[in-house]
Order: sequence, then structure tokens, then C-alpha cells
Amino acid sequence: MVLTGAGAEPLRNHPVLRSRDLDEVQELGERLFAPHRLELSDRAGALDALVNAVGIQDVTIGYVRYGPPVRITVADMSDTYQINIPVTGAMKISDGRDTIIAGPRRPAVMVPGARYVGQWTLGCTQLAVNITRAALDDELARLLGRPISGPIRFDLGMDLAESAVQSWFSAVRLAVAEIDRSRSVLLDPRTAGHLERILITGLLLSARHDHSAALAEPHPQPGPSTVRRAVEIIEARAGEPLSVTDVAEAVGVSVRSLQEGFRAHVGVSPMAYLRDVRLVGAHRCLSQASPETTTVTDVACRWGFTHLGRFAAAYQRKYGVAPSRTLRADGSARNR
Repeated sequence: MVLTGAGAEPLRNHPVLRSRDLDEVQELGERLFAPHRLELSDRAGALDALVNAVGIQDVTIGYVRYGPPVRITVADMSDTYQINIPVTGAMKISDGRDTIIAGPRRPAVMVPGARYVGQWTLGCTQLAVNITRAALDDELARLLGRPISGPIRFDLGMDLAESAVQSWFSAVRLAVAEIDRSRSVLLDPRTAGHLERILITGLLLSARHDHSAALAEPHPQPGPSTVRRAVEIIEARAGEPLSVTDVAEAVGVSVRSLQEGFRAHVGVSPMAYLRDVRLVGAHRCLSQASPETTTVTDVACRWGFTHLGRFAAAYQRKYGVAPSRTLRADGSARNR
């Protein structure tokens, strides 16, 4: 399930629309997601639409409810990819070649250039993840180390029985839960890029598409000098919203090649090395700061940690104490 808690409404703190007017609902949906035609399938049913949504750079996450059964026709997804994840109910969706019943265990993937017809059941609610075509295509080109032509052709359905799809789905669920927190750090511009990259790259590595086989192919391993340059970049920019794609691009290799090079010459992945550098930086800041003027959250965000619970757990494993203990202990020592 995608719900943020028992009976909770996803993205409840980001309401965009509550309406019974068909034209108003369709107009908003077109602005948020894609041009489409919305029709009531059951004339006896009264439209009771609800839309919650939040934008994170090139990604939009929305929660949609119509109430009665509806039919949605999309002539062309235009410049976005959209993943529809039913939370309750189901949606029968067809692209003219394949037809699937999308449900909580089987999201549907819509791609630019294709035509879709979707029929929502009574009470169906969905989480929609929209990613701009430019962002997704550019990320795939960086992962492959070469340009791509045409939109990425995803399978119409994703199977949540597959481990990689479960992993991506967990990232979406975490994003929804964390975004709904008061003053969520995930919406801070310094951390939003990390979340966006996880959702974009994770989709490419988990869903099946016409470049999946190329992504799975082994890549030539970079030499020690290239890995050293990558290490220097990580150490110099650890406090920035830095991703493995950024580092790979900076040293002129694919993400897969960089990962293999780090495993061979450093013994850990690039992101594990970045995390350790950030932990060292956070430890230094906590040791030097005063608890009267600094919080653990301030330091964690400064060093690129978007999930405070995971930061605290990683810090405890590395230093044997909670980050708050370091802050209080060193601050008290300085004040004596």
C-alpha cells in the first residue's frame, strides 16, 4: 500500500483541488499530468474529485480520486512519462496493443507518443508519478554513456512481485510519507535533487523497457587515475546534492563503469564512499558546534542526509554514539 498511515490520505498536506465540476477537474489534470479527455462512465454517479500533488523539479507526484467510475482518454502523453499506481480499486488501461488491469500490485507505465484509454472502477484512487521526458531520457543517456533516440518504450505494466520494482516502489512510498511531514527536508532545494534522482534512476533500473538489456551489460572498468579523480570530486563536493551520475559525468565514464571501478580500487560503491565522507564531515561539525545554536537536523541537512533516522543509525554504527550525544558532549565541554 502507498498510504502514509492507517486510513491516511497520501499527500494530504498538499491539496490542489476538491471539485464536482468535470471541466475544472479535467483542466487541472491536464496542467499537472497530461492532455486528456475525462468522462463519467456511470451517469448515475456524481463526480467527487480530489487531487493532492507536489512538484519536485522534473518529477510531480499526485494523488487522485474521482469517486464514480470514469473513462480517461490520452491522445498523446506529450513530453512526460507517467506511472499510475492504484491505491484502491483498479484501472483497465490499453495502449492499442496491450491491455492490463492495473492495481495496487501492478502499476501502469505511460510513455510519450502513445495513446491510452483508462477505465477507473468505482472508488478507484491512484498515485501518479510524472517525470518529464527530458529528465528521464537524459538520465538514461548518462547511464548508458551515449545518446538515445526516441522515447523509452516501457512495458505497459510493472510487476511488484519483482524485487527491483519493489525497491523503486518503496522509494516512492518513502517519498510520499516524508513529503507529508511538517517542514519536510525532502522539499528543501538542497535535498530535492537527491529524491528526484532516486525516483528517476530507480525507475530506469527497475522497470522493463527497450534499454534494460543495455543497462545490464558489463561496462569497461575505469583505471585507478579515473577513480582517484572521482574520489577527489566526492571529497570536495560532499556537502552538495551530489549523485553517482554527477560524479560519473564529471570523470567521463558511465555510472556502471564508475561503480565497478570503485568496487575494484576502493572496495565500496561510490555512494557508500560519499556517505562515509559525509559522516566524517557531520561528525566534525557536531564536535565543533554548540547545542545552543546548532541542531542535529541542521548538520544532517548540511551534509546531504535527507532521512534523519538513517543518518542517526549510520552515525551510531560508525562512531558508537548518537549524533545528539556528540553535539551535547562537545558543546558542554566548550562551555565549561
